[in-house]
Amino acid sequence: MSWIKKIIKWLSYLFYLLVFSIVLLEIIFRVLPTAEVFKLQEVTLENPIIRYEPNKQSAYSIGWNFYQRADKQTNNYGFVASKNYTKGGAPDVMVIGDSYVEALQVDNNEALPEIIEQLDSDLDVYAMGIGGIALSQYIKFIEFAEEEFNPKEYLIVVTGNDFDESLCNYKRKQGTYCFDENFELQFIPFPGYSTKRNLARSSAFMRYVILNLGISWRHILSKLKIQDAGLADKPEYAGNTERKKNAEIEALSFKVVDEFVSRISSIINGKKVTLLIDADKSDIYAGRKSDSYFNTMRTYLMEKATTEGVGVIDMHPIFEGHFQQFGKLFDFPTDGHWNELGHELAAKAYLGVKN
Repeated sequence: MSWIKKIIKWLSYLFYLLVFSIVLLEIIFRVLPTAEVFKLQEVTLENPIIRYEPNKQSAYSIGWNFYQRADKQTNNYGFVASKNYTKGGAPDVMVIGDSYVEALQVDNNEALPEIIEQLDSDLDVYAMGIGGIALSQYIKFIEFAEEEFNPKEYLIVVTGNDFDESLCNYKRKQGTYCFDENFELQFIPFPGYSTKRNLARSSAFMRYVILNLGISWRHILSKLKIQDAGLADKPEYAGNTERKKNAEIEALSFKVVDEFVSRISSIINGKKVTLLIDADKSDIYAGRKSDSYFNTMRTYLMEKATTEGVGVIDMHPIFEGHFQQFGKLFDFPTDGHWNELGHELAAKAYLGVKN
Protein backbone atom coordinates (compact mmCIF):
# COMPACT_ATOMS: atom_id res chain seq x y z
CA MET A 1 0.00 0.00 0.00
CA SER A 2 3.04 2.27 0.18
CA TRP A 3 2.68 3.23 -3.49
CA ILE A 4 -0.91 4.37 -2.85
CA LYS A 5 0.31 6.61 -0.03
CA LYS A 6 2.96 8.04 -2.35
CA ILE A 7 0.39 8.82 -5.03
CA ILE A 8 -1.91 10.48 -2.46
CA LYS A 9 1.05 12.45 -1.12
CA TRP A 10 2.01 13.69 -4.59
CA LEU A 11 -1.58 14.53 -5.50
CA SER A 12 -1.92 16.47 -2.24
CA TYR A 13 1.31 18.28 -3.01
CA LEU A 14 0.13 19.18 -6.52
CA PHE A 15 -3.21 20.37 -5.15
CA TYR A 16 -1.60 22.64 -2.59
CA LEU A 17 0.85 23.90 -5.22
CA LEU A 18 -2.04 24.72 -7.53
CA VAL A 19 -3.96 26.54 -4.79
CA PHE A 20 -0.84 28.43 -3.73
CA SER A 21 -0.14 29.46 -7.35
CA ILE A 22 -3.71 30.68 -7.88
CA VAL A 23 -3.66 32.70 -4.64
CA LEU A 24 -0.24 34.14 -5.51
CA LEU A 25 -1.35 35.15 -9.01
CA GLU A 26 -4.47 36.75 -7.60
CA ILE A 27 -2.43 38.78 -5.10
CA ILE A 28 0.06 39.88 -7.78
CA PHE A 29 -2.61 41.07 -10.22
CA ARG A 30 -4.54 42.85 -7.49
CA VAL A 31 -1.40 44.87 -6.72
CA LEU A 32 -0.72 45.57 -10.41
CA PRO A 33 -2.95 48.05 -12.32
CA THR A 34 -5.09 45.30 -13.83
CA ALA A 35 -8.04 46.51 -15.91
CA GLU A 36 -11.42 46.87 -14.23
CA VAL A 37 -14.77 47.30 -15.91
CA PHE A 38 -18.08 48.58 -14.61
CA LYS A 39 -20.97 46.22 -13.92
CA LEU A 40 -24.15 46.63 -15.91
CA GLN A 41 -27.46 47.05 -14.12
CA GLU A 42 -30.14 44.50 -14.88
CA VAL A 43 -32.05 45.53 -18.00
CA THR A 44 -35.73 44.59 -17.97
CA LEU A 45 -38.97 45.89 -19.44
CA GLU A 46 -39.35 47.93 -16.25
CA ASN A 47 -35.79 49.28 -16.59
CA PRO A 48 -35.19 49.00 -20.36
CA ILE A 49 -32.18 51.31 -20.86
CA ILE A 50 -28.78 49.65 -20.64
CA ARG A 51 -26.35 51.38 -18.27
CA TYR A 52 -23.84 50.68 -15.55
CA GLU A 53 -24.19 50.73 -11.80
CA PRO A 54 -24.29 54.38 -10.71
CA ASN A 55 -21.62 56.31 -8.81
CA LYS A 56 -18.82 53.79 -9.30
CA GLN A 57 -15.11 54.26 -9.95
CA SER A 58 -12.70 51.98 -11.75
CA ALA A 59 -9.22 51.93 -13.21
CA TYR A 60 -8.79 50.65 -16.76
CA SER A 61 -5.55 49.60 -18.41
CA ILE A 62 -4.40 48.31 -21.79
CA GLY A 63 -1.79 45.73 -22.69
CA TRP A 64 0.15 43.00 -20.93
CA ASN A 65 2.46 45.68 -19.53
CA PHE A 66 -0.31 48.20 -18.66
CA TYR A 67 1.13 50.77 -21.07
CA GLN A 68 -2.07 52.86 -20.96
CA ARG A 69 -4.03 53.54 -17.77
CA ALA A 70 -7.22 55.50 -17.21
CA ASP A 71 -9.34 56.47 -14.22
CA LYS A 72 -13.06 56.20 -14.93
CA GLN A 73 -16.29 56.88 -13.06
CA THR A 74 -20.02 56.60 -13.60
CA ASN A 75 -22.56 59.21 -12.54
CA ASN A 76 -25.97 59.11 -10.87
CA TYR A 77 -27.59 57.69 -14.02
CA GLY A 78 -24.98 54.97 -14.50
CA PHE A 79 -23.30 56.50 -17.54
CA VAL A 80 -19.56 57.14 -17.75
CA ALA A 81 -19.24 60.82 -16.86
CA SER A 82 -17.57 63.07 -14.30
CA LYS A 83 -20.77 64.94 -13.47
CA ASN A 84 -24.29 63.98 -12.49
CA TYR A 85 -27.23 64.50 -14.84
CA THR A 86 -30.45 66.31 -13.98
CA LYS A 87 -33.86 65.08 -15.06
CA GLY A 88 -35.19 67.67 -17.50
CA GLY A 89 -31.78 69.35 -17.45
CA ALA A 90 -31.95 70.34 -21.15
CA PRO A 91 -28.23 70.01 -21.89
CA ASP A 92 -26.89 71.83 -24.92
CA VAL A 93 -25.52 68.62 -26.44
CA MET A 94 -26.29 64.95 -25.88
CA VAL A 95 -23.48 62.69 -27.13
CA ILE A 96 -24.57 59.15 -27.96
CA GLY A 97 -22.44 56.18 -28.98
CA ASP A 98 -20.76 52.95 -27.99
CA SER A 99 -17.31 52.24 -26.53
CA TYR A 100 -15.92 55.28 -28.35
CA VAL A 101 -18.13 57.50 -26.19
CA GLU A 102 -17.69 55.73 -22.86
CA ALA A 103 -13.97 55.72 -23.75
CA LEU A 104 -12.62 53.39 -21.06
CA GLN A 105 -9.14 53.76 -22.54
CA VAL A 106 -8.70 57.42 -21.50
CA ASP A 107 -9.53 59.46 -18.40
CA ASN A 108 -13.04 60.93 -18.36
CA ASN A 109 -11.69 64.44 -18.98
CA GLU A 110 -9.79 63.24 -22.05
CA ALA A 111 -12.87 61.78 -23.77
CA LEU A 112 -14.90 63.48 -26.50
CA PRO A 113 -17.87 64.73 -24.40
CA GLU A 114 -15.78 66.37 -21.70
CA ILE A 115 -13.25 67.82 -24.14
CA ILE A 116 -16.15 69.60 -25.88
CA GLU A 117 -17.04 71.22 -22.55
CA GLN A 118 -13.43 72.16 -21.87
CA LEU A 119 -13.05 73.80 -25.26
CA ASP A 120 -16.37 75.65 -24.99
CA SER A 121 -17.24 76.34 -21.36
CA ASP A 122 -20.65 77.71 -22.36
CA LEU A 123 -21.82 74.24 -23.37
CA ASP A 124 -23.48 71.77 -21.03
CA VAL A 125 -22.76 68.30 -22.42
CA TYR A 126 -24.32 64.98 -21.42
CA ALA A 127 -23.20 61.63 -22.82
CA MET A 128 -24.66 58.15 -23.04
CA GLY A 129 -22.20 55.54 -24.25
CA ILE A 130 -22.05 51.80 -23.61
CA GLY A 131 -19.57 49.44 -25.23
CA GLY A 132 -20.95 46.94 -27.73
CA ILE A 133 -24.19 48.72 -28.65
CA ALA A 134 -25.17 49.72 -32.19
CA LEU A 135 -27.43 52.00 -34.25
CA SER A 136 -30.57 50.11 -33.17
CA GLN A 137 -29.82 50.91 -29.52
CA TYR A 138 -28.98 54.55 -30.32
CA ILE A 139 -32.63 54.95 -31.33
CA LYS A 140 -33.71 53.91 -27.84
CA PHE A 141 -31.08 56.16 -26.25
CA ILE A 142 -32.50 59.12 -28.17
CA GLU A 143 -36.05 58.25 -27.06
CA PHE A 144 -34.84 58.05 -23.46
CA ALA A 145 -32.89 61.31 -23.75
CA GLU A 146 -35.92 63.13 -25.15
CA GLU A 147 -38.12 61.97 -22.31
CA GLU A 148 -35.61 62.22 -19.48
CA PHE A 149 -33.34 65.17 -20.36
CA ASN A 150 -34.78 67.12 -23.34
CA PRO A 151 -31.40 68.03 -24.88
CA LYS A 152 -31.13 70.89 -27.35
CA GLU A 153 -29.24 68.84 -29.94
CA TYR A 154 -27.54 65.49 -30.53
CA LEU A 155 -24.08 64.33 -31.53
CA ILE A 156 -24.02 60.64 -32.48
CA VAL A 157 -20.70 58.85 -32.92
CA VAL A 158 -20.84 56.10 -35.56
CA THR A 159 -18.13 53.44 -35.85
CA GLY A 160 -17.41 50.42 -38.02
CA ASN A 161 -19.46 47.75 -36.23
CA ASP A 162 -22.60 49.84 -35.67
CA PHE A 163 -24.36 48.59 -38.80
CA ASP A 164 -24.42 44.78 -38.86
CA GLU A 165 -24.48 44.52 -35.06
CA SER A 166 -27.91 46.20 -35.16
CA LEU A 167 -29.30 42.95 -36.62
CA CYS A 168 -30.72 40.37 -34.20
CA ASN A 169 -29.73 37.52 -36.51
CA TYR A 170 -26.14 38.72 -36.45
CA LYS A 171 -25.69 39.75 -32.83
CA ARG A 172 -28.01 39.67 -29.81
CA LYS A 173 -26.35 41.71 -27.10
CA GLN A 174 -28.10 41.33 -23.78
CA GLY A 175 -29.72 44.51 -22.51
CA THR A 176 -30.16 46.11 -25.93
CA TYR A 177 -32.55 46.47 -28.82
CA CYS A 178 -31.84 45.03 -32.27
CA PHE A 179 -33.73 44.80 -35.56
CA ASP A 180 -35.55 41.52 -36.15
CA GLU A 181 -36.32 40.06 -39.59
CA ASN A 182 -39.26 42.48 -39.97
CA PHE A 183 -37.10 45.43 -38.86
CA GLU A 184 -39.02 45.86 -35.66
CA LEU A 185 -36.94 46.67 -32.61
CA GLN A 186 -36.66 43.56 -30.46
CA PHE A 187 -35.69 43.83 -26.80
CA ILE A 188 -33.04 41.44 -25.44
CA PRO A 189 -33.23 41.57 -21.61
CA PHE A 190 -30.21 41.29 -19.32
CA PRO A 191 -31.19 39.52 -16.07
CA GLY A 192 -27.79 40.06 -14.48
CA TYR A 193 -24.45 38.28 -14.58
CA SER A 194 -24.31 34.55 -14.15
CA THR A 195 -22.39 33.10 -11.20
CA LYS A 196 -19.56 32.09 -13.56
CA ARG A 197 -19.20 35.62 -14.95
CA ASN A 198 -19.41 37.22 -11.51
CA LEU A 199 -16.61 34.98 -10.28
CA ALA A 200 -14.49 35.80 -13.32
CA ARG A 201 -15.13 39.54 -12.96
CA SER A 202 -14.11 39.43 -9.29
CA SER A 203 -10.79 37.77 -10.13
CA ALA A 204 -7.92 40.15 -10.92
CA PHE A 205 -6.02 37.37 -12.70
CA MET A 206 -9.00 36.55 -14.94
CA ARG A 207 -9.46 40.24 -15.74
CA TYR A 208 -5.81 40.40 -16.74
CA VAL A 209 -6.19 37.40 -19.04
CA ILE A 210 -9.41 38.65 -20.65
CA LEU A 211 -8.97 42.44 -20.66
CA ASN A 212 -5.23 43.06 -20.70
CA LEU A 213 -4.16 40.06 -22.77
CA GLY A 214 -7.31 40.27 -24.90
CA ILE A 215 -8.25 36.60 -24.69
CA SER A 216 -11.99 36.26 -25.30
CA TRP A 217 -13.90 34.88 -22.34
CA ARG A 218 -16.46 33.52 -24.78
CA HIS A 219 -13.70 31.55 -26.50
CA ILE A 220 -12.59 30.18 -23.14
CA LEU A 221 -16.12 29.09 -22.18
CA SER A 222 -16.66 27.53 -25.60
CA LYS A 223 -13.45 25.51 -25.35
CA LEU A 224 -14.44 24.34 -21.86
CA LYS A 225 -17.97 23.48 -23.09
CA ILE A 226 -19.46 25.81 -20.48
CA GLN A 227 -22.82 27.38 -21.35
CA ASP A 228 -23.61 31.00 -20.56
CA ALA A 229 -26.30 33.36 -21.86
CA GLY A 230 -23.64 35.94 -22.71
CA LEU A 231 -22.30 33.69 -25.47
CA ALA A 232 -25.19 34.93 -27.63
CA ASP A 233 -23.61 38.40 -27.65
CA LYS A 234 -20.97 37.18 -30.08
CA PRO A 235 -21.62 37.95 -33.77
CA GLU A 236 -22.61 34.87 -35.71
CA TYR A 237 -21.00 35.58 -39.05
CA ALA A 238 -17.74 37.44 -38.58
CA GLY A 239 -15.60 39.49 -36.24
CA ASN A 240 -15.67 43.25 -35.82
CA THR A 241 -12.47 43.72 -37.82
CA GLU A 242 -13.56 41.82 -40.93
CA ARG A 243 -13.15 44.09 -43.93
CA LYS A 244 -15.62 42.18 -46.10
CA LYS A 245 -19.12 40.99 -45.28
CA ASN A 246 -21.33 38.66 -47.26
CA ALA A 247 -23.96 40.06 -49.61
CA GLU A 248 -26.85 39.34 -47.26
CA ILE A 249 -25.32 41.24 -44.35
CA GLU A 250 -24.42 44.17 -46.58
CA ALA A 251 -27.95 44.39 -48.01
CA LEU A 252 -29.50 44.25 -44.53
CA SER A 253 -27.02 46.87 -43.30
CA PHE A 254 -28.29 49.32 -45.93
CA LYS A 255 -31.76 48.76 -44.50
CA VAL A 256 -30.39 49.40 -40.98
CA VAL A 257 -29.14 52.80 -42.14
CA ASP A 258 -32.49 53.64 -43.73
CA GLU A 259 -34.40 52.71 -40.58
CA PHE A 260 -31.96 54.49 -38.29
CA VAL A 261 -32.05 57.82 -40.13
CA SER A 262 -35.82 57.69 -40.60
CA ARG A 263 -36.57 56.83 -36.97
CA ILE A 264 -34.28 59.36 -35.32
CA SER A 265 -35.68 62.07 -37.60
CA SER A 266 -39.19 61.28 -36.36
CA ILE A 267 -38.15 61.29 -32.69
CA ILE A 268 -36.24 64.56 -32.34
CA ASN A 269 -38.98 66.98 -33.41
CA GLY A 270 -36.78 69.12 -35.61
CA LYS A 271 -33.78 69.31 -33.29
CA LYS A 272 -30.31 69.36 -34.78
CA VAL A 273 -28.60 65.97 -35.10
CA THR A 274 -24.99 65.54 -36.17
CA LEU A 275 -23.43 62.19 -37.05
CA LEU A 276 -19.70 62.04 -36.33
CA ILE A 277 -18.50 59.13 -38.46
CA ASP A 278 -15.21 57.42 -37.68
CA ALA A 279 -12.61 56.78 -40.37
CA ASP A 280 -11.03 53.56 -41.54
CA LYS A 281 -7.81 54.39 -39.70
CA SER A 282 -5.89 51.43 -41.14
CA ASP A 283 -6.47 52.92 -44.61
CA ILE A 284 -5.08 56.25 -43.44
CA TYR A 285 -1.99 54.71 -41.89
CA ALA A 286 -1.35 52.66 -45.04
CA GLY A 287 -2.02 55.59 -47.39
CA ARG A 288 -4.74 53.78 -49.32
CA LYS A 289 -8.51 53.79 -49.90
CA SER A 290 -9.77 50.22 -49.73
CA ASP A 291 -13.04 48.73 -50.94
CA SER A 292 -14.24 47.62 -47.51
CA TYR A 293 -17.61 46.99 -45.86
CA PHE A 294 -17.10 49.92 -43.48
CA ASN A 295 -16.20 52.35 -46.26
CA THR A 296 -19.27 51.23 -48.20
CA MET A 297 -21.56 51.69 -45.21
CA ARG A 298 -20.11 55.01 -44.04
CA THR A 299 -20.49 56.44 -47.55
CA TYR A 300 -24.10 55.28 -47.74
CA LEU A 301 -24.86 56.67 -44.27
CA MET A 302 -23.42 60.08 -45.15
CA GLU A 303 -25.47 60.23 -48.35
CA LYS A 304 -28.68 59.14 -46.58
CA ALA A 305 -28.18 61.53 -43.66
CA THR A 306 -27.51 64.49 -45.95
CA THR A 307 -30.65 63.72 -47.94
CA GLU A 308 -32.72 63.69 -44.72
CA GLY A 309 -31.22 66.91 -43.34
CA VAL A 310 -29.05 65.23 -40.70
CA GLY A 311 -25.62 66.80 -40.20
CA VAL A 312 -22.47 64.81 -40.95
CA ILE A 313 -18.87 65.08 -39.77
CA ASP A 314 -16.58 62.80 -41.76
CA MET A 315 -13.49 62.10 -39.66
CA HIS A 316 -11.59 60.55 -42.58
CA PRO A 317 -10.22 63.76 -44.15
CA ILE A 318 -9.58 65.21 -40.68
CA PHE A 319 -7.59 62.21 -39.48
CA GLU A 320 -5.90 61.82 -42.87
CA GLY A 321 -4.73 65.44 -43.01
CA HIS A 322 -3.40 65.33 -39.46
CA PHE A 323 -1.57 62.04 -40.05
CA GLN A 324 0.03 63.28 -43.25
CA GLN A 325 1.27 66.38 -41.44
CA PHE A 326 2.34 64.95 -38.08
CA GLY A 327 2.47 61.16 -38.49
CA LYS A 328 0.70 60.53 -35.16
CA LEU A 329 -1.71 57.65 -34.60
CA PHE A 330 -5.28 58.15 -33.37
CA ASP A 331 -5.61 54.81 -31.58
CA PHE A 332 -3.56 52.53 -29.36
CA PRO A 333 -1.03 49.89 -30.49
CA THR A 334 -3.17 47.02 -29.19
CA ASP A 335 -6.57 48.71 -29.05
CA GLY A 336 -8.45 50.23 -31.99
CA HIS A 337 -10.30 52.84 -29.95
CA TRP A 338 -9.37 56.51 -30.14
CA ASN A 339 -6.50 57.67 -27.99
CA GLU A 340 -6.38 61.15 -26.45
CA LEU A 341 -5.49 62.70 -29.82
CA GLY A 342 -8.39 60.97 -31.57
CA HIS A 343 -10.86 62.31 -29.00
CA GLU A 344 -9.39 65.81 -29.20
CA LEU A 345 -9.62 65.96 -32.99
CA ALA A 346 -13.21 64.65 -32.90
CA ALA A 347 -14.20 67.31 -30.34
CA LYS A 348 -12.58 70.08 -32.37
CA ALA A 349 -14.27 68.81 -35.53
CA TYR A 350 -17.67 69.01 -33.85
CA LEU A 351 -17.07 72.49 -32.45
CA GLY A 352 -15.83 73.63 -35.84
CA VAL A 353 -19.14 72.63 -37.37
CA LYS A 354 -21.22 73.92 -34.46
CA ASN A 355 -19.55 77.32 -34.31
